[in-house]
Amino acid sequence: MKDGKFVEQAKGMERPLTLSIDIKDNKIVQIKSQTNDMSTLEENTLNKMSNRIIKDQSISVDTVSGATVSSNGILDATQHAIKDAGGNIHDFEHQVQKSEETNDESDNYAKWIKKPSHIDKVENTDLVIVGSGISGLSAAVQAGYEDIKTIVLEKNGFVGGNGLGVEGMMGAQTAMQKKAGINFSKQEVVENELKTIQYQADGSFWVDLVNNTAENIDWLQKQGVQFDRVDDYHHTCPLPTFHWFKGGRGATGYVPFMEKKAKELGVDIRTSSPVIGLIYENKTVKGVYANIDDQVVQINAKAVIFASGGFGQDKKLVHRQGWNTKNMLFVGMKGSTGDAYKMAIAAGAKDAFDRSAPLITNYIQALPLGNGRDLLSGGPALWVNQDGVRFTDESITDRNAILQSQPFKFIKHGYLVFTRKMFAKYEANLQDLTEEQQKSMQGIDQFADQDEERALRILDRSVKENKGNSLYKADTLSELAEKVGLPVDDFVAQTKRYNQYCQNGEDEEYGKDRKFLVALDEDPYYIARLDQSYAISIGGIGENRHFEVIDDNWNKIPGLYAAGIDSAMQYKEIYTINLGGSCCAHCVNSGRHAVMNATEYIKSLD
Repeated sequence: MKDGKFVEQAKGMERPLTLSIDIKDNKIVQIKSQTNDMSTLEENTLNKMSNRIIKDQSISVDTVSGATVSSNGILDATQHAIKDAGGNIHDFEHQVQKSEETNDESDNYAKWIKKPSHIDKVENTDLVIVGSGISGLSAAVQAGYEDIKTIVLEKNGFVGGNGLGVEGMMGAQTAMQKKAGINFSKQEVVENELKTIQYQADGSFWVDLVNNTAENIDWLQKQGVQFDRVDDYHHTCPLPTFHWFKGGRGATGYVPFMEKKAKELGVDIRTSSPVIGLIYENKTVKGVYANIDDQVVQINAKAVIFASGGFGQDKKLVHRQGWNTKNMLFVGMKGSTGDAYKMAIAAGAKDAFDRSAPLITNYIQALPLGNGRDLLSGGPALWVNQDGVRFTDESITDRNAILQSQPFKFIKHGYLVFTRKMFAKYEANLQDLTEEQQKSMQGIDQFADQDEERALRILDRSVKENKGNSLYKADTLSELAEKVGLPVDDFVAQTKRYNQYCQNGEDEEYGKDRKFLVALDEDPYYIARLDQSYAISIGGIGENRHFEVIDDNWNKIPGLYAAGIDSAMQYKEIYTINLGGSCCAHCVNSGRHAVMNATEYIKSLD
């Protein structure tokens, strides 16, 4: 290859980067950015990828966890530089030994407490926090105030995790509510939540959480966290509990302030540093193994707090919850693969998987994601199963947005039936978004942006493209049934019965509220297969009220704590989202109190 500096464009998540790639003596010797004002994530990704490429002289190296798009962009740019230099790509495609960045994907969780075959470095600290989302950052700041030596290990290449997309949190009798003239009792919140899950939880978890919300929000504001307002989340909550982060996103109102405060307090936060194992000796947790800067590092710690963001990206675990993952859309953080759950179970933790609740809604592959409370989620539409008959009250979303997906666990396929007139009326706020924008949950709160013509343009284009063979149009009900292979006579008869219910104003099958009874009485007709969009899992690791991980006999596992959505014992299969922000409130509360209790444990060891 000829020597020289080759300027190439590298695709990034938000924008392309301009790279200068130096080649000398048939080797890649330097990869630098010519782009100004690089973000921390862009800098970290470029540094790690350039080091790997140069060290191994290969474009077949591992990508950086949580920065796959940017990593692949750097690899592609390097490949172009090799070509421009007259080199042979195959000379740089040799496979290098994969780092121990992730553990075995099998069900043998024992591997997660096995010491790696080699250790490059050993460090010592008081506390390790695994994850830097809402709960991880809450724990990190609290640890800073407790003045204990703390390392935060984040699998992704950036701080924030699932918390970047969180809109706000629940509060009861907060200063913001009092200022807004909002008044309701704490016990109303507890009662509402327990009724929703049919009292299938230890209510003391709810009492503790609700009693702490006001003080937690006050504490967050002292750290710099910014809130816009408090309300009932688009008039969907029975009580105005929802405290909106500034800009409606944790990425704006929560994460940057908490990260800054944690660092000011001396907390060591390391990104692109996945934990690959738990140090578990003599029935006590004594630290973790992690992959840091391509080295396997043993970190001896007196306590470990799991705050890793659940298992929402592990298809095997999601399927174990009872979901059909064949056409499922996974919209959460890529790094949320249940690592903490697997380590905890390997260490003998109580398996609370059967309690775990998902943040999940329905979607149609051919259409952009809706906001979870529109026609696509049920409401005035007609739902039928593989037999062409109804299987639930389609308006259950009006009571709890997450309920819309629950009946789909028990059928083979579910279909949404609607008319063009219905789509224009009820989907007027549907945003025309790219797939990446949808996965980042953009546009889901644009309730006021109404445009019927835009909605119909999206519908017409989507029918034509028909992504995933999921959306069809027909002039008759019989033809519509044939499009998806439903029993024609049963489907037509069901639709006629439903139309009669709409005309009479009474649903004689499921008692659907008459305000949602809208007849399908005008062609063209449409039918769409409803699949599920999975954002996060909530729960899985058994714990007590002090956020200490417990075993099957409710004995504490010394040194191990769980916060955030790695464990949430107050839920039972259903995320009670009808009182907005309870999960985020739990993440903040559990992060703080896990540290308080871990601090007592650490001091007891001295």
